[in-house]
Amino acid sequence: MDRRKKPLMPCSVTRARLLLERGLARVHRMVPFTIRLVDRRVEDSMLQPVRVAVAPVSKSTGMALVWDAETVDGTTGEVVRAVLW
Repeated sequence: MDRRKKPLMPCSVTRARLLLERGLARVHRMVPFTIRLVDRRVEDSMLQPVRVAVAPVSKSTGMALVWDAETVDGTTGEVVRAVLW
């Protein structure tokens, strides 16, 4: 989150730990674990399109946070996707 409590992009555990150790972030909530950046605003940040992908199967349901890139693979013609979480 930014300093005005607006959501930003998710980050890895390692990056969150470094931000907390350097004093650049504070713990905002424990469950789910959320940090708030001290010096950042949404207006000064680059946000990327993120969506939730759900894959229902017979015994459980899989969920993923997926980033859809703006690029298309030249050989297959598919949109490049990266799983964030």
